[in-house]
Amino acid sequence: MEFISRGRQNVHPAAGQPSGKRGGFMGRLMRIEIFTVILGSALLLAAVALYLGFSGGVGSESKKINDKQYQAVFLNNGQVYFGKIKGLNNKFVDLTNVFYIENNASSASTTQSQSTNYTLRKLGTTELHSPEDEMIINREQVTFWENLKDTSQVVTKIKEYYQNPSSNTQTNTPSTQNQNTTSPQNTSQ
Repeated sequence: MEFISRGRQNVHPAAGQPSGKRGGFMGRLMRIEIFTVILGSALLLAAVALYLGFSGGVGSESKKINDKQYQAVFLNNGQVYFGKIKGLNNKFVDLTNVFYIENNASSASTTQSQSTNYTLRKLGTTELHSPEDEMIINREQVTFWENLKDTSQVVTKIKEYYQNPSSNTQTNTPSTQNQNTTSPQNTSQ
């Protein structure tokens, strides 16, 4: 048994088995390719999700505005404004032809029941500061908005207003006269 005298002999791998160096390189290359494909897919999915999250919400929402109808815009404080949404983005709602409901509560005494009258008011007709007929509303204050049907009571009142606007304008001017003043008397007799 002369194992020592044989010296070093090259051992050839069996058919079908990759050689040590070459198999290691190919294995690493396959792992790098798979990692690159997975990473690229994840980045692509993240980019699509960000695009849909930031642009899809407002873009698709603004497509739902029916420019032939009036809209109702509901705010966080309970106030509702009616008009036509001219512009809508993630920061502001631009509302024109603005109307709002004014609550005219009146009571004769504390023991009698209180009656409530609601009046639809046109923006800019009764306010002391006389705003223009456009509101830019902070989007964070908007709870939701909706398109109104033409058969809505609010839309009917708005159409009545435009048919005869002069009868619907009321001015609220503060009284500057003192109630206890006496009228001038004629002293010549």
